[in-house]
Amino acid sequence: MYAVGENFEYMIEEEECDISVVGDIMMFGDEYLIGEDLDGKRYVFIYREDEEIVELVDEEDEASDIMDNWEDEYYAGGTDIGDWDDDSYYEREDKITTGSDDTEAYFEDDDYSESEEDVDSFISGLMGE
Repeated sequence: MYAVGENFEYMIEEEECDISVVGDIMMFGDEYLIGEDLDGKRYVFIYREDEEIVELVDEEDEASDIMDNWEDEYYAGGTDIGDWDDDSYYEREDKITTGSDDTEAYFEDDDYSESEEDVDSFISGLMGE
């Protein structure tokens, strides 16, 4: 059996196509695979477990019914999956901060001579001087 995301090659209209499994569905006691080629065209395959083979469903009406049922199952519940559009986060306006006089001075000027003295004494201590 193929899982969603796996690929297999299949001859369609005398052309070898690389098919990616985008879905599967159980209907009528059989497992069907929904495959998509590199051009985005979808196909319906039946997986015959006893023979371990995949066959293209040639009958258009049957393939269409299976595809419709899969889409109904896949897209169950519609496309609205949350209430993100009600979130106040998206309603706020971002403020752009520019360099102004209101900006606090986060850094104070240090007396570098004290810092240099501390570094020198630290290095001297490491060297054993």
